[in-house]
Amino acid sequence: MRLAAFTDSGYFWLPSDKDRSRQVPGTLAVSEAGIVTLETFGYPSRDPLSLARGSFDQAGSNLTRVFGYTRERGAVTLVDGICTQSGRQSATSGVSFASFALLAETLLAGGHFDEEEPLFDRLVCRIEGLHEWLGVSGITTEPDFDNHRTSITYQRPDPLPFRAGDDVKGQFGFEYSIPGSAPWATEARVSQSACIQLSTSASWTTEDVINWAMRMRDFLSLGTDAPVALTSLDGYLQGGAQEAAAQGNREHPVRIFFQSAQHSPESATVRPWSMSFAYRDLGNGLSNALTNWFDLCRKWPQPVGLFFDARYGDGVLPEDLRFIKVEEALQKLAPVMGIEECAGSRERIRRLASKFSELLGIGEGGEREFAKRVRDTRNWCVHRSPPTPKHQPCVGIDLIRLLRQCEALLFYCFVARVLGSETAAKDVLRDARPIKTRLG
Repeated sequence: MRLAAFTDSGYFWLPSDKDRSRQVPGTLAVSEAGIVTLETFGYPSRDPLSLARGSFDQAGSNLTRVFGYTRERGAVTLVDGICTQSGRQSATSGVSFASFALLAETLLAGGHFDEEEPLFDRLVCRIEGLHEWLGVSGITTEPDFDNHRTSITYQRPDPLPFRAGDDVKGQFGFEYSIPGSAPWATEARVSQSACIQLSTSASWTTEDVINWAMRMRDFLSLGTDAPVALTSLDGYLQGGAQEAAAQGNREHPVRIFFQSAQHSPESATVRPWSMSFAYRDLGNGLSNALTNWFDLCRKWPQPVGLFFDARYGDGVLPEDLRFIKVEEALQKLAPVMGIEECAGSRERIRRLASKFSELLGIGEGGEREFAKRVRDTRNWCVHRSPPTPKHQPCVGIDLIRLLRQCEALLFYCFVARVLGSETAAKDVLRDARPIKTRLG
């Protein structure tokens, strides 16, 4: 995730402390990358249900749940935490204090949830670059230069519905803000943003909600050719809408914070004119494309994960490690593209390249030489095998060129799987700027 980092203070206790008599003060913090930490500080206690035991043997221990109540976010639940530090401190006055530090996998802001909870039936997430990828705006401007006037009109676009499987419905929704009028105003800004809403007829755990949101993030990353990040994720409790309506209240979501497995250190730069494919390119095939993508992520998570490891490590991982990940992703993806698993590694690369040789800029019959260079370079990156007259790996600038070719081939394979055919992938990506940039 990429967030506005925050800290919040409150009281925290273990779920087994039913009457909260052992709660201790603490500071909850979430970093820009979604890392969740908790630090507590209080009088030492020998009670095993207290976070203030201050014993050194607490370090490294696991806590599946910690409850809290903070000033800004109310009820919170820290999920799957590990104690990183625990001890006692003595002041010069002779008073002792117990300190405790926890690194949590997930933070749920909006309630206290036991291990079997919560269960959701909807989610709303926001992702960098989504508005640009959709390319849909409700803002129109009518300038009148002769009379020194400009009219700005906003009409919120209708949601864009889609399906992502038999029991999952979704839509791209639009949010906006409009300025108020004041005699001292010097500017008026209308802004629009987009979000993704998914719902299921079944139920989702917290892990399910995170997985669905991350798959949407990866789909947007594939389309925009940028390492985009989640900026917010809200889950809606199963049956929460009916309960809120019965009580005449507004339904409140559970806000979910977590550290993404893959994370780019810098905000993504998304350019509408430089994408692999956009919403308009999918047209009526959006639902099929998303269904195919989710199916690929579920059945073949390894090549997808390897690709995004390399993609989000751009500028961080050295080229040889990125090449190893991309080459391994191609090997794992070969069966998806109809290439038998029994084929050798070099033969799998050759067959994949032959499907898109024209777009890769490989001349007729050049797939075999391309596959040989990939194999030799992979062996050099992994084993540092010295070059021989028969085995000449690509190093330096040649390694970067080969890496970009392999990335482009992986793009072709993924998009072919998403769109349902190699022909459709070629039509969409033939003039895509990111592919042309990779291939020089």
